[in-house]
Amino acid sequence: MINSLFSHKRYSFIGFDIYKIIPDDILFSITENIIPMNLKKGQVLFYEGTIPNGVYILKKGKIKKYATGLRGKEHIFYLLKENGILGHHNLLSKEVYSHSAACLTDCLFHLIPKEIFLSMIENNQEIFFSLLKNMSHDFGVFISDSKIMAQYNVRERTALSIMKLDEFFDENDGFKLSRKDHSNLVGTSVESLIRVLHDLKNEEVIDIKKSKIIIRNIKKLIRVANFE
Repeated sequence: MINSLFSHKRYSFIGFDIYKIIPDDILFSITENIIPMNLKKGQVLFYEGTIPNGVYILKKGKIKKYATGLRGKEHIFYLLKENGILGHHNLLSKEVYSHSAACLTDCLFHLIPKEIFLSMIENNQEIFFSLLKNMSHDFGVFISDSKIMAQYNVRERTALSIMKLDEFFDENDGFKLSRKDHSNLVGTSVESLIRVLHDLKNEEVIDIKKSKIIIRNIKKLIRVANFE
């Protein structure tokens, strides 16, 4: 939805499917060395400040990428779903993880060990440039997110988040995200988020059924987000 509303994609959580650009011979080599990992909803894949030992492909489920600030409060800056890649930014920069990643649902990951991943990109220019393109997009998302956090109020940020989440979950009957995670994505308190959602429901912009948020009037929501 959001990509049809705005002139560029830097407000969206756009996944990167690395398997689509890996040649068959390299894919076979990777498959032999992949380490499968199953994590339950709420479990943390890696923590901010720890050392990367490879990259992860999310084969099933959805995750949040977040940084921890004052008094342990999370700031969720990105969501990722099936076939997305994560952990490559810090591995390539030879730095510790700059953020944490945790499961929003039960997840299956494929861990590609560090040596295999580095060998793969060193020997295939197409894969290298695709990763570079992905990281450039992520940087654009980060810049857009920083602008929104600095210049837009809670009501406007909440409206935009609803459009982003509706596209991310891509379900016919709305989306469901815990109010805590939603507030950490918007950058406000749970109480403030609930008040805004209540107002939007009363204004018939959205509906809320069994904790699911359903968009009722997309044109009004765009006006609330102040992106006309």
